[in-house]
Amino acid sequence: MGPDRRLDEFAARQYGVFSLKQARGVGMTERMVEGRLGSGAWVRLDSGIYALASSPPRWERQLAAAVLSRPQSIVAGRSAAYLHGFDGFNQGRPVVMVPFDGNGRSPIARIIRSRHFSTIATTRVGAFPVTSPSETIVSLAGDLGPDHLEQLVDECLAAKSGDAETLMATIQRRSGVRGIARLRKITEERLPEAYQPPSSELERLLHRILDGPGIPQATRQFPFPREVVPGTVDAYIHRWRLIIEADGRRWHTRKADFERDRMRDNLATSHGIAVLRFTYRMLTGVPERCVGMILETGAIRFRAS
Repeated sequence: MGPDRRLDEFAARQYGVFSLKQARGVGMTERMVEGRLGSGAWVRLDSGIYALASSPPRWERQLAAAVLSRPQSIVAGRSAAYLHGFDGFNQGRPVVMVPFDGNGRSPIARIIRSRHFSTIATTRVGAFPVTSPSETIVSLAGDLGPDHLEQLVDECLAAKSGDAETLMATIQRRSGVRGIARLRKITEERLPEAYQPPSSELERLLHRILDGPGIPQATRQFPFPREVVPGTVDAYIHRWRLIIEADGRRWHTRKADFERDRMRDNLATSHGIAVLRFTYRMLTGVPERCVGMILETGAIRFRAS
């Protein structure tokens, strides 16, 4: 078997990409390399990295080139999130992680240099070595806004791509990574032993919100007819036909009750009643936004009445 056929075997496993080291390993001489580049049979992608001109110039080819261009590199960041199938991530510029003493410059990829490279948990997605779901979230902690980061954590947990304990263990090993404090707070709330406020504290926080200026008097612990809303609601503003609910349940409990809560809300909506739900973190972290949302919803419903 000639060197071209042997090299084709490498390229077939690597989206048409191969390195100069691999080419020389199958018997390609410097003259043969220059000849194939000159004839257009090969395309240079980076220093010492080539592709067969016949291979489609897809994103996977660029990613394979980025991985081959750096010894020990692994797919990370947004590229890893895309390969894991996380919502909100597209192909974009390839992202790879290398040891901290590695070269941080590349014409074809974004390079993340990690001091923790030797202990990074990895998996394989297709032909690529990729950071694990938990490591991927950690590598994105400093790049995403709070809402997107929280959404990513919830998606990972709901899809069973990981669990809160594994994610927290990864966070504890990655102290000093940008955005890690924010990610730790989000994850702590999703641990099985996460703090659950007593009902008295939750009621106090909700009452403080409802006592804000401009909000009409609300009836607390209002019992609806079962055919309208099964059970008692935390507060009901008659003037706006608006239910206000406060939720201090742990993340896992909220997830388990999701379908029941949505059906209850849908039933209220079918009777012309709106529902606003605020979590314990909303009530303690952004109470002014909660008040604003109540006032905005009330104004819209008043104009529509």
